[in-house]
Amino acid sequence: MGNSMAKVSASPPPDPAPDPGPPAEKAMEPDKEALVVPGGSCSSSPGLLMEEFVMGDPARLVASMRLAMELAGSSRLFAKLFDLFASDAAFRDALARVRGGGAERLRVVAYGLGGARYSWAPRFRLAVLLLLRDAFPDAVGEVEVVCPTAAPVERRAMEELGCVVTASAQQCRPVHEPTLIFMPYPDRVFFENLLILNWSAEQLGKIVLLGHSFSTMVKVLELSMSKQEKFGVTEQREKAKRVVAIQQYVREIKLCAEIDGLLDSPLWEDDSPDPFQKREHLEDDDSEDCECMHCAARSERYAMISALPSAFSVHLFHLDPDIDMEHLVPGNSTTMVWSRVNVRMNYDTQLAGWHLNPSDAYIEGKDIKEATSIVKEVRTTMLDVRSSSLYRKFVNQLKENPSIVYRISRMLGAHDCMELVIYGLGSFEFDVKSQYQLALALLLKEDEVLPIGDIEIYDPELSPADVRACFDLGIRVLLVNEQCQRSVEKPTLFYVPGLKLGANLLESNFSPKQKMILVSYGFKDSGESISGVIENWNFGSTSIRDSLGLERDRFVWVTKDYIRGVLSMGKSDERLIGISELKLEFLEVDDDMGIYSKLPRLKLKEKVYLNFMREMEYNSFLAFDHVASLRVQLEERISSPFREDRPGYMADDPPLWRHVFCHRLPAKNRTTWSPPPKGWIKLNFHGIGCSKGRPAGIGGILHNDKGQVLSYYAGPVGDVDQIVASAMALEVGLQNIIELHEPVYKLIVEGDDLKVIRCFNGVSSPPKRYSVAFSYIYHDMCLRPTKKPDAEKLPEECNSGKDDDDGSKDDDNSDHRKDKNKDDDGSQGASSESGIPPGWTRREFIAWHVEEAANLATGLAQAGIYLPRFRLHNSAKCKCGHEMDVKSDKPDITWFPHEDEKMGKWTLRATSRILHDSLMRMRRWGRGLKVLMK
Repeated sequence: MGNSMAKVSASPPPDPAPDPGPPAEKAMEPDKEALVVPGGSCSSSPGLLMEEFVMGDPARLVASMRLAMELAGSSRLFAKLFDLFASDAAFRDALARVRGGGAERLRVVAYGLGGARYSWAPRFRLAVLLLLRDAFPDAVGEVEVVCPTAAPVERRAMEELGCVVTASAQQCRPVHEPTLIFMPYPDRVFFENLLILNWSAEQLGKIVLLGHSFSTMVKVLELSMSKQEKFGVTEQREKAKRVVAIQQYVREIKLCAEIDGLLDSPLWEDDSPDPFQKREHLEDDDSEDCECMHCAARSERYAMISALPSAFSVHLFHLDPDIDMEHLVPGNSTTMVWSRVNVRMNYDTQLAGWHLNPSDAYIEGKDIKEATSIVKEVRTTMLDVRSSSLYRKFVNQLKENPSIVYRISRMLGAHDCMELVIYGLGSFEFDVKSQYQLALALLLKEDEVLPIGDIEIYDPELSPADVRACFDLGIRVLLVNEQCQRSVEKPTLFYVPGLKLGANLLESNFSPKQKMILVSYGFKDSGESISGVIENWNFGSTSIRDSLGLERDRFVWVTKDYIRGVLSMGKSDERLIGISELKLEFLEVDDDMGIYSKLPRLKLKEKVYLNFMREMEYNSFLAFDHVASLRVQLEERISSPFREDRPGYMADDPPLWRHVFCHRLPAKNRTTWSPPPKGWIKLNFHGIGCSKGRPAGIGGILHNDKGQVLSYYAGPVGDVDQIVASAMALEVGLQNIIELHEPVYKLIVEGDDLKVIRCFNGVSSPPKRYSVAFSYIYHDMCLRPTKKPDAEKLPEECNSGKDDDDGSKDDDNSDHRKDKNKDDDGSQGASSESGIPPGWTRREFIAWHVEEAANLATGLAQAGIYLPRFRLHNSAKCKCGHEMDVKSDKPDITWFPHEDEKMGKWTLRATSRILHDSLMRMRRWGRGLKVLMK
């Protein structure tokens, strides 16, 4: 064994080219003497080497790969693999059967290596395969690397080492000859597709798998699927049915953990970092304090991965030639495979390029229906963004700032337009924030803010409904995960709202030749914010165990001085979730400047270790179905307010649910009406704006948890637009609750006006001219009076209202918001520091968007247009017999049949006040009242 491995000894990388500028810190200069080891051997102390950068040089990349081969050759991982191939009799017999009696050599096909330009992890993994080829030339043949993102420098380097490079978007292929397939990650999509394309005993019998433990991947799958199925989510089991079915026929020979097995080479120095620290780094620091659905799902996946041991293994399939594969998994099709964006597609479409062709994608009817709803919401969101002063100010600055205009023109050069590439947006089927970010991206093209041509998008969290919505919105969906490492030489706008992989983008494009604009939360600000940490690192106060994030952050830090022409969305009282803090930035690098001259450097083993850790972090989620995980998180959240086992709360301190319902609810939850859960009251409201000489109309209806109607109302409200009419319909309903139905401890508000619902969930701000009116409505939604107003006994029959204001100011609670005004102005009378006025306490409420067809108040608002005046029917007190079945009957004016003279004095006052106060508040929007929603 020792002689076999000695043959692949290689020289270390050559001296780096002289740096064009002085280093930022002398302590960070590479130890150039240590880079050249006498005799071409690294065995003395390779850990003293400083990290080496390829910088587009194939010779440097080849040298670093040869160094990886020497280090891997003395590692425990390769030693175990060598012994298995050389001396394990049972394995050698099984391998002979795979090779057809030993007559054919194994063709090695490597998937999932990643970019070797920037990371040592793919270099070491390729090194293991090359060592295996060189050690056993009679059994192992040529090595093919399938990498759709392979750069020319990587292709040249790998070809020089005797590899075949296939830059295809194919995720896997049918096997027709004995093949060793290398896959370093627990990639459920890859393995399911591999089984789909080779679902026969004969084909599977020709495969040897080398890579991540198959059994560990299946355990992770089973854990995640068991939780999902508790919430009725079964889609991941469908996507992994062959992986689960075949596990009992897989013989697994465990080697060792990959990082441990590769970094324990005796050629490394003894005082190097402990590779066993890796597990504690899998925690996502960015999500520690975040309670959003995406971060919660991510943290859960981290915990599940960390709980299971990870090992590299060799796998063989042992299947009886006569086994009925159709019985094992019925209905197998070799023409449809799973894509990286969670939809099935024709296998041949992978050969067409990086983009998913809509005609080749198979999307189910329920997802098409969901996509229709998503597109409608995105269009509404675009109107919301376009009408905001924040967006208008941003556009004006972009078009009128001479420096910005010059930079765009210079970047375009002879090109007519730029490409827009969107990374890391998340799923807009589940996340409203993603919808706003997508809306802004679409507006940049639609409003011709920038000369944008094609729009491309990639995110592993895209659902089938997201993909179909992208097709309908004219966005091309990428099939390949580039991990933000696309190098560009033509004008490109990178839209990366999150900075998670932003450093990859900077590293790949830190060149005077790059032509890109960045839209993010601010690379320059991020670089400034970590300056102190980087300086501490330079002086040795940051240990390797804490620098997993810093390994990437240093690229952000070093580029901060080259980010220019920063244009912010600007400061504003307006809230548009996800885009209010976005910035547009230009990366401008001098012709004689290189990123590496100022970049803090690592020791080589530190660099290798962190590269492996980062690759593990990027790819550890491949075993999970992101969409199914998000669906479970959403189901958990929307059911949490109604669970009987939820934690108890004080009556005067109920939980807040706005953070839950700022996420998007699936269309299936919004298309049918149902009574509220036990203990809740539901208010449906609807407003219709005025048009063509007819007034606006409003309507609303209240139900208890038995589905019984408590009251309903309708009427005309004059010359107001849709948003005002919807807000007035809600305000009247809330006033109706306060006057007639208190105490209401738990309230669900349902409306089909997306803008209004989003305002009350804190997603966006109301139009400025209506902000005061909206604050009054929010007050009535989130607060309830502690004492029910004394009321005269209601008549036995229901009543309708007049524009009669007599006595309406006599009631104790008639002007409760005036007290709130005093409190907001700092006057005496506030009950606490929270600003809740005396006599009021918090109410538990949920604001829920529903489709118009599921809103029972729609017909009432239509009837209200034709009523002579506003009318209210108090079903809780009335014995008139006009209770209606709102689920089957269509409201009309006959629902309000009673004469005004039958109305009692108190009900007349209450009804008139509800309408009158609502109208007055809508007209008093100009007054300077603090908005409660802040």
